[in-house]
Amino acid sequence: MTDKSTATASTVSQIMTAEPLCISPDTPARDLARMLEANDISGMPVVDVCNRVIGVVSKTDLLRRVVEGPKGSGRGSFFESLAEGLTDEDLHPDNLGTVEEFMTPAALTAGLDDSVSDVARRMVEDGVHRIVIVDDDRVVLGLVTSLDIMRAFPG
Repeated sequence: MTDKSTATASTVSQIMTAEPLCISPDTPARDLARMLEANDISGMPVVDVCNRVIGVVSKTDLLRRVVEGPKGSGRGSFFESLAEGLTDEDLHPDNLGTVEEFMTPAALTAGLDDSVSDVARRMVEDGVHRIVIVDDDRVVLGLVTSLDIMRAFPG
């Protein structure tokens, strides 16, 4: 882990979490939920077999999947399903598919030398809570969250 010094941070490399937990797109929704809970995190990069970022997934994405149901389920929404009468099978986590089916495919990325203020501005403009730090080949090097940004600015 990189030292997350708050007084002198000018680049994201100084505040990022190095080597963050990443997930494969073929991971079942249930396993994603377990990983998020076990590691007390709200989201993570989705990577291919070469550790290149291909998206991000969060608790919000998972919740949206639960509420909307799997694509092709024939249900309009969780509430519509409630009105029709959900079965135990409808609510079973194994029926929610894999991360690839509900991740956000366009992960925002930054480089190690990008400034903290530029990354903070991008997060606000795009309404995201995490930016994946990558090398020139989009290999994941780290992760910066909105909390990391807040810690970087002296109070």
